[in-house]
Amino acid sequence: MHIPINRLSEKTLTKQVYDAMKTNILTGVLFPSEKLPSTRRLAAELHISRNIIVEVYEQLLVEGYIESTRGSGTYVANDLFLENYKHSSAITKENILGLRHEPDKDMIDFRTGVPDLSLFPKEKWGMLYKQCCEDLPSLQLDYHEPRGCYALRYELAHYLRRTRGVSCQPNQLLITTGAAQAFNLLTKYFSGINKDVLVEDPLSRGIIDILKQANMCIHPIAVDECGMNTTLLPPEINPSLIFTTPSHQFPTGSLLPIKRRIDLVHYARQKCAYIVEDDYDSEFRFEGAPVESMQSLDPDRVIYVGTFSKILCPALRLGYIILPDSLVDALRDIKYTEDIHSPVLEQLTLARFIKMGYLDTHIRKSKKVYHQKSQYVTLTLKSKFKEKVQIIGATTGIHLVAEFKETSFDAAVVAKLASHGLKLSTVESHALSKGKHTHQILIGYGNLTDAEITKGIALLHKVIG
Repeated sequence: MHIPINRLSEKTLTKQVYDAMKTNILTGVLFPSEKLPSTRRLAAELHISRNIIVEVYEQLLVEGYIESTRGSGTYVANDLFLENYKHSSAITKENILGLRHEPDKDMIDFRTGVPDLSLFPKEKWGMLYKQCCEDLPSLQLDYHEPRGCYALRYELAHYLRRTRGVSCQPNQLLITTGAAQAFNLLTKYFSGINKDVLVEDPLSRGIIDILKQANMCIHPIAVDECGMNTTLLPPEINPSLIFTTPSHQFPTGSLLPIKRRIDLVHYARQKCAYIVEDDYDSEFRFEGAPVESMQSLDPDRVIYVGTFSKILCPALRLGYIILPDSLVDALRDIKYTEDIHSPVLEQLTLARFIKMGYLDTHIRKSKKVYHQKSQYVTLTLKSKFKEKVQIIGATTGIHLVAEFKETSFDAAVVAKLASHGLKLSTVESHALSKGKHTHQILIGYGNLTDAEITKGIALLHKVIG
C-alpha cells in the first residue's frame, strides 16, 4: 500500500496515514471487502511505529471505513465509493485584512458612515475590558437575558435621558449588534402584521435592503431642506412603521423641525403606526447642543434606534433599540431566536465606559475633530469650485452633501472619477424616486486625513472642473 510520508510536515504521521487510507477507500483505490495488511506489516513498509498504524485502524474502524473479523483480518467496508471525492487541500494564507471594504492605497474613498478609527480609545477600552474579565463571577459567563446586560441598559437609560431627552426605563432597552439588527428585528415582527411602511426618500441603502428582504411594501415620502415632507403623508395608507432620521437626515443632512415632528406623531397616532427614529450620529452636532430626540414627544409611538458604530467604531458591533412597553416581549423573543443575546463582555465594558465618563470625553474630543474636518472639506471645496458648489448638511455628523448644479453624477461620471482614483456615492443612489438628486454627491470625511481630503477634492476638480 503506497502512502507518502512527510516527516517535515506539520501534520502528524497518524493524520497522514489516516487521510491517505480514507481517501483511498472513498475513491475506490482500495476495493470494497479488500483485505488490509496487518498493522505490523504496514508499519514495517512505511518505516513508522506500529502504534501509529494501530491508532489509524482503530479510528477507521470506529468511523465505519473498515471492518475487523476476529481470526480473519481487517477489510475495507462495502459501498463506500464516493464519486468526485477530493481530499481537502492545505489552507492557503491570503494577504488580506478581512475587511468588508478592503483599503486601496491608490484610491481616495469618500465613504460615509465610518468614524475616525484612530480616535477609538483602545488603551482605556482594553483596561476596562480586562477589569470586567477579572471581576466577572463565573456564573455570569452563562447565557444571558436576550435584551442584554442590565448594567449596560441601566447606564444607557440614564445617558440617553441626559443627552438626548429620551424617556425610557432599562426594561425597554434591547441591546443589538448594531442598528441593522434593530431594523431587522422590527421588520421580522411587523412583516407578519402589516407590510406597509413609510420611508424618507432618499434614505440609507441598508434600510431599503432590509425592508425589501422582508418583502415590506415601501412607500417613499420625499425629503426637502427640512427633512421628511409631512404634507405628503398619505391618508389612504395605514402603515405599520414610519422610518425617519429626524435629527440628521441621511443622506441629505437636514433637520426635522418641531412642527413636522408633531405632525408625524399625530399621523402615527391616527394610523396606529410606530415611528422608527434612527438616531445614528446626532451626538456630533457642531452648532449648539444635540437636538432632543423625537421619542421624547411620544414614547408610546416612537421606537428609538441607536448605534455605537459611528460614535466609537463599527467593529464593536453594539447598538440598541428602545421600545414601547407593548413591543418589548415580542422583540425580545425574536432577538432570542436570532442570536440569544449580544456579546456580554463587550456590553459590560461599554457600561463601565459610560459610567466612568469616558464616553462623554470621547464624544467631546471626536466632535472637535469632525468639526475641523467638516470646515476643512467646506473650505477646500469652496476654494476649488467657488460658486459652482453648494454645501449642505455640514453642521452635524461625519459626512456632508456637495451639490454641483452644472454636473449630473450619472454612472459614467462616477466610473470616470473611480478611474482617476476617487470613490464616492451619490445622493441619487439612495433615492427611491429617481431624478431629483442627480447633482448631489456625498463626501464622507470621518476616517480621512486632511491630506486625503485635499487629494480627493483635487481629483474631483480634475474630472468635473
